[in-house]
Amino acid sequence: MPDIFVMIRTQDDVALTSIEGIAFVAFLTQQGRVLAEEPIELIFADAGFDDLPLAKYTVVVKHECVEPPEVAYDVTINAPDDVFFLKFIYLEPERVFLQIQAAVEKRL
Repeated sequence: MPDIFVMIRTQDDVALTSIEGIAFVAFLTQQGRVLAEEPIELIFADAGFDDLPLAKYTVVVKHECVEPPEVAYDVTINAPDDVFFLKFIYLEPERVFLQIQAAVEKRL
């Protein structure tokens, strides 16, 4: 079954685990409804949504101390062996969202 992995990184590609001691939180939503909520892990700055059915989803990352406090990315899972990697990148000193780097790989 497909998976979506979320990573939070700085502009220098360093794990950004928290800001002011508060962890980021990732949400998996579908048509505005929250399906799952995962705190971003405090060592590797990542979270995962595993064994998902084929469908369209939105991944939302939230943190109250960054601008904007919520960033979303749409994912469409079309194949049962897809693994999505979403890297949310922030400019750390200014606490500003920069970009999302997305990649899809096939499960081995």
